[in-house]
Amino acid sequence: MVKYKASYSPVLDGRIIDLMWVYLNGDILKSEEARISPLDRSFTFGDGVYEVIPSYDNNLFLFEKHLARLYSSLEKTFIKAPSDLIDLKKILSELHIKNKHKNQFFYVQISRGIQEFRSHESSSDVTPSLFITSQKLKKNPYRNNPNKAGLKIRLEEDVRWQRCDIKTTALIGNILSMHDPSLAKVDEIFLHKNGMINEGSRSNIFFVKDNKVFTPPLSQKILPGITRDFVIDLLRRYKIEISEEEIPLDFIYDTDEIWVTSSTKEIQPVSQIDDYVMPVKKTGKVIWKQLLEAYHHI
Repeated sequence: MVKYKASYSPVLDGRIIDLMWVYLNGDILKSEEARISPLDRSFTFGDGVYEVIPSYDNNLFLFEKHLARLYSSLEKTFIKAPSDLIDLKKILSELHIKNKHKNQFFYVQISRGIQEFRSHESSSDVTPSLFITSQKLKKNPYRNNPNKAGLKIRLEEDVRWQRCDIKTTALIGNILSMHDPSLAKVDEIFLHKNGMINEGSRSNIFFVKDNKVFTPPLSQKILPGITRDFVIDLLRRYKIEISEEEIPLDFIYDTDEIWVTSSTKEIQPVSQIDDYVMPVKKTGKVIWKQLLEAYHHI
């Protein structure tokens, strides 16, 4: 049974601040009241996994697939599933109602738990922690304006660990260069290794050449994106050829379209990679727009 803790809304300059409601180990409470021990292994080791689940008008999108990936991450990291995970759908629905936004996305984090003495090896009696936040899901700007300039991308060598197929909370490799003040701001980073493109720092990548779609294979230990799989299913449904294969870096400069997918971005096109500007195509002829129009009609 989900419990609610008494709360209040703080006042700033005479204005009441409407704080976000969150879930923490059995309680739904205001974000300022959530307390996680600094001895939690997610803090000391980044020892945890997470999932991001979108919700449109309190209808969870691809929930079962997100839940399956969450359980897969737990299994691969040998973290016990918390008992309240069985009520996840109900918890998310309650958070959606309390946080009021029509469309939201949920960040679901499970850590291995709190350990009194810091040790790389956890004790056998550690209890996992479940923490969930809910935030407003902004409307994909390319829905209303497909002619809007596409995303600006930077290419970077992929220096992350070799198990990016696991959705862990240890994301310093994904975000490090975003905080480098010497680098220009971009919308996304494309990561590559040994001359092959892997994925975005927070998205999967698709390329189009001569009406055929290409995307890097999961065998490269990239994230098995839920939206990635959904888009591949859409392509097959609409009889558009799709190939999962290694993508060399220079393929970028010989493609008709490039776009990214994620649970919060849905599908968004790319217009520039470093100094290279993608050729402009009429939006009525691009594949990404056809897929975006069909996104919520299956």
